[in-house]
Amino acid sequence: MAAHPFHAVADLAARQGMDQLALTVADDGAYVRLVQQDPPLFFKYKADPSHPLDRADLHNFKRLTLSEEDCSNGPEATLALIKMLLEKFADYQPKR
Repeated sequence: MAAHPFHAVADLAARQGMDQLALTVADDGAYVRLVQQDPPLFFKYKADPSHPLDRADLHNFKRLTLSEEDCSNGPEATLALIKMLLEKFADYQPKR
């Protein structure tokens, strides 16, 4: 089984000092998300199934889904896309 593309993206982000973007893994690797606390956003890989943890732990977070194509050009290109999305949604506030 190939490694989830978010693992390499999270590693690269950490090396670049993006300490607010964290990899969240659960269920023996079946659940993988990239989570940013401020603003409250999380990234889901489209090929991954939905999971109850998204509703339980991330219900006030904006979900941004990355397609297989978004992640197909390696972690550098994927992280560049994530940075652009983080900037685009920098003012996101959850609906209360």
